[in-house]
Amino acid sequence: MTYPQLAVGLIVLALVVRGAAQVLARRRGHRLPLAPTVAAAVAVVALTAVFDNVMLAAGVDDYSRAHASGLTLGRAPIEDFSYPLAAAVLLPAVWELTRRGHRADHP
Repeated sequence: MTYPQLAVGLIVLALVVRGAAQVLARRRGHRLPLAPTVAAAVAVVALTAVFDNVMLAAGVDDYSRAHASGLTLGRAPIEDFSYPLAAAVLLPAVWELTRRGHRADHP
């Protein structure tokens, strides 16, 4: 399996779980807000860009170029940004799916 295949699979999984959580949230009388997810995604992708490049430049980690797409942002392969992006999409969904059935107006 290549890094792009893994990245696409992870993003698809996160979106499917997010969709299921959105359906459940609507049944509970509220919705999953998009703005915090976007803000979190921007923050973790920016942090990934900085720290991945630092780690790769320092030689702490390396990627098999044979399994990568070849697209990079600095030294970091573009596929590496799928992990924080998927986390930003997936975590609010998992939170919603594991909540008890309380309505939004009842703390």
